[in-house]
Amino acid sequence: MVKPLSLEDFRTIRHILEPNDFALGNDEDDPPPSDQIAQETWAGIMNLPDDVAIRVSDHNGTRLILLYNLWSDWIEAIGDPNNQDELFGCMLDANDCFQCATFDLLHGFYRSSISNLRTALELVMIGAFANLRPADPKYQRWKKSDEERFGFSYCRKKLRKILAGQPAEWLFDETAFPATTFAELCKFTHARPNSSDGALWQSNGPVYNSDAIFKAFSFSLDVYATCYVLVKVSRPNFVLLQDSEILFELDWMVHHASMVRAYRQLYGGAMP
Repeated sequence: MVKPLSLEDFRTIRHILEPNDFALGNDEDDPPPSDQIAQETWAGIMNLPDDVAIRVSDHNGTRLILLYNLWSDWIEAIGDPNNQDELFGCMLDANDCFQCATFDLLHGFYRSSISNLRTALELVMIGAFANLRPADPKYQRWKKSDEERFGFSYCRKKLRKILAGQPAEWLFDETAFPATTFAELCKFTHARPNSSDGALWQSNGPVYNSDAIFKAFSFSLDVYATCYVLVKVSRPNFVLLQDSEILFELDWMVHHASMVRAYRQLYGGAMP
């Protein structure tokens, strides 16, 4: 049986935006509900994710704050909308993926969270390549949604050739952390047996699972850090926001040593 959360808990109350809070909003009141969901249906859809969201936010507040702050930094890092490069649109779309990844993690949809991170990483790899080779015919067709065989691997291999002989060439080798991270993320996108929802939940779900939470959280940090490496490769004048430098300080991250090497090589100077 479910039970209501205490009214003293701020998470009990739901909020909706006023019409004029939206970018294209107006001052007119929202119309009354025209086809409101049945209470039983709402409960069937929301009870499990709501339960997980409360439990995750009870025990992972620091992690959620970090993910929220990284997402906020990413919004600022996207660039000037009045002076867009080829990377701008890809970073903008990746921003939505990062937001979804945190939301899904909070509600126990860990595989979906990780899958969104894969899309974010692929988009930024595409944008990094496009910034250096904007006239590439496959990229131009992709922009028109007319090219299916275009993505992370194509762009990585092309960037390795573009940067041949330069210090950053190693980042685009198939054994370097951008490629190996992407390969790991792909397992969850395709829901392979050991990377499915059930494997992460160890149950039917969504349910609270501390190991799955840490996995999705760790992947989030890996992808943010990798994306900032790719951004710097294709935007040499890019300056990393100070709060996001923590991504290169966490020595427990799987690819920490390689990420520090990339940070020093691309951003210069000592570690923050």
